[in-house]
Amino acid sequence: MGSMSAETVRRESLPLTESDATIVDKLMNPHSLERWALNQLAENVGTTKAAVLRTAFHIGLDRIVETAQDEGYRRLAESMTEEERAERRATTYSRRRARAQRGDE
Repeated sequence: MGSMSAETVRRESLPLTESDATIVDKLMNPHSLERWALNQLAENVGTTKAAVLRTAFHIGLDRIVETAQDEGYRRLAESMTEEERAERRATTYSRRRARAQRGDE
């Protein structure tokens, strides 16, 4: 997650639907399950609405970045030729074998 102490470079407006606002209210309630979940996903959430929203936003951004990386790896694997796949498997096998041998010494 991005640093909470990083300098703010701009502020964005975010319109909320009724259900969005309800979730924000639950996130602000220290006894709600939503707040419990937020605290499980992030350390040092803070108590201000800005801190809570920023934390929730960063959790969402992290998920987006992870999904994009997964898709990038999938596309890379899809674009590899059979020869490249065989070479990668051979390299992996060789590394595992070398590690196993070092462990026996």
